[in-house]
Amino acid sequence: SLFQMHYTEKAKKARKTAHAVLHIESMVGALPVHEATTLYMGCVDPHLTYGCEVTIDTCNSSSDVINDVRKSFYRQLLGLSKTIRAIFSETGIMRLKHCRFLLQVCFLDYLLTRPLDCLARTALNDSINLHLCNKPSWFSDLIEVKSNLCPHLTFPNANHLLTATSAESLVQNELFRVEKCSYLLCLHKEPQENGLVKYHTMCRRQYLANVYNAQHRKALTRILAGDHSLAVVRLTWADNHHVPVPHNERLCRFCKCKVETPEHAMLKCLHPPIINMRASFLAKFYTIQPNAIPYAIPWNFAIIWHTLPPVT
Repeated sequence: SLFQMHYTEKAKKARKTAHAVLHIESMVGALPVHEATTLYMGCVDPHLTYGCEVTIDTCNSSSDVINDVRKSFYRQLLGLSKTIRAIFSETGIMRLKHCRFLLQVCFLDYLLTRPLDCLARTALNDSINLHLCNKPSWFSDLIEVKSNLCPHLTFPNANHLLTATSAESLVQNELFRVEKCSYLLCLHKEPQENGLVKYHTMCRRQYLANVYNAQHRKALTRILAGDHSLAVVRLTWADNHHVPVPHNERLCRFCKCKVETPEHAMLKCLHPPIINMRASFLAKFYTIQPNAIPYAIPWNFAIIWHTLPPVT
């Protein structure tokens, strides 16, 4: 790639800065997600988007080196493994490829607003003319990236752009719609200011701010993102010695009755030691939060519940 050295140098600087930001945790403790994102956007992201208006990402193998920096930063911040992609749905951040493409379209809009006798506008028109002649150009690369990232995004005809005065309508609404539709990991209901809840495919989840204990926050994130070792996930892993197990055969290692999911292990499993731990936890929880939603207690769980000593 023509810009390989640029990608490598910027990724190196961004990674060094990202390590410095995360190193703050060794001095002040775990960084909250909001504050870490502020530091990331101010210190790390400028390296990853530097010059992106002219360096179109047509070669994935070259641009992957900078894309990995953002994913690595947030995976470490959230405590997730390398195979998990839920960093985008849980934090609300945009994938770097789409972020860079958005800046490139904004740059196109800027060029189109220049007078026709402006040098930058002349260069754009030359690039569009080369595209119309099936020759390599900046505009051709932009169209290629658009086709790969946002195939449903519609550009005006290239001939019309030669005399156009703005591409502003392309920048926000359409691109946001395409970006939003590309995330199908899972849908969460998030509480709103009016007291109602609403589905958001991609946003910064409230639990990332409301759960102050970093270990608890990372544990909850791993459960919601499917980054745990319970059978429903663990038995999907395939290696040299194992093959994936059908979903209905991924039974709980304790009760051997139901599929071992997080909700089963924490709320439904009837293995006696787990019932004891669950009863103890709920007794303490309802003492602290007496107005919380009642837990539907199974009959044999209720027997143990009423035999527990009061929590002091």
